[in-house]
Amino acid sequence: MDLSKYNVRSVFSSALGIIILSLGISINKGSVLGMDTYTGMNTTVSTYFNMSLGNYQLILNVILLLSMFVFGRYLLGLGTVLNMVFVGYLVDFFLKQFDNTILSFEVEKSIWIRLILLVIGTLILCLGASLYMTADLGVAPYDALAIMISDHFEKIPFSLARIGTDVICVIVGLIFGTVLGNYAFGTIIGLGTVLTAFGTGPFIDFFNKTISAWIVGNKSEGAEK
Repeated sequence: MDLSKYNVRSVFSSALGIIILSLGISINKGSVLGMDTYTGMNTTVSTYFNMSLGNYQLILNVILLLSMFVFGRYLLGLGTVLNMVFVGYLVDFFLKQFDNTILSFEVEKSIWIRLILLVIGTLILCLGASLYMTADLGVAPYDALAIMISDHFEKIPFSLARIGTDVICVIVGLIFGTVLGNYAFGTIIGLGTVLTAFGTGPFIDFFNKTISAWIVGNKSEGAEK
């Protein structure tokens, strides 16, 4: 762990990024058009087993964290802990605040409102991810999974490893959400899932070079990401 990276601005950026990321995920759920692959899967599984998202996601993150201690200690940091512990609970918190509002998953809304919420939620999610990534204080357990696979299997590039882990999340999410659960197809694993899986890169890169670079105070680093 490189302690030289830890300063007030980087820690603040990492913590703020986790909060904003969680807000974006919550708004995406309210769009009823799909969530990111990992949170979408965890949402369906936790609902199936009648658990809160925070509790279930923490348990799964701890399991993934153990693999990081074995195969990816170089990826550990404060950001790892903040992400694995707080994202699930923050999403639970925001969803409770959204009860009976246009942002609620249960409230009926037109397709245009849903699309607007999806775009807004995705942009907010990208800003949060950018702040958390630019701080460079560790990788989330799920994000680390594809990195470790790529690093330990030379023939598997990161992009392919990430697609593989995301596909697994989509399959599990559909099984527990639609096949075994009560979520209609496309509400948790849907358009938003595709958008966050394949379309967030340019937005994160834009925020890396602008807002995140300014907050963290390292413009050259932000520009490289």
